[in-house]
Amino acid sequence: MFKIEYKIIQEQFTGIERISEKEIQYNFLLGNITLFSSDTKIEIEWEWVPLLDFAYCLKEIVSNLKINAVAKEYFEFTENAETLEFSRQAEQLNIIASFSSTIIETTLAAFEKAVSNFHSAISKYIQEKLSHKPPKILQKYLSDKYNQ
Repeated sequence: MFKIEYKIIQEQFTGIERISEKEIQYNFLLGNITLFSSDTKIEIEWEWVPLLDFAYCLKEIVSNLKINAVAKEYFEFTENAETLEFSRQAEQLNIIASFSSTIIETTLAAFEKAVSNFHSAISKYIQEKLSHKPPKILQKYLSDKYNQ
């Protein structure tokens, strides 16, 4: 079992038609994240994690991890240089945070499903807030609805 929970702390949809990629990566839809396995969790409660960018990057990490049976991928939080390491050995996946002694053990399949659900939920939330089609740069980060 693996899941990703989030809490939105700050959102700004005014002027979204002019949003830049840098704004998506640093300032858009900020919040907290918790990564859960059956008996452990890693809390990322800094209140400034850009949720859509994080979800998008996790999707890329899943894609890269699926290429080889033994693989490592990293996510770096740019505001404080902390990292998450995703280490695959066959179907097992370990998630190690530079800011915690906790190691989450899960499967690649469970991680992929949780990332997909997380990204879909964030994308749906954003799409429900918009009264028009999102700008092209935002479409890149949203669910596959716009990327087919």
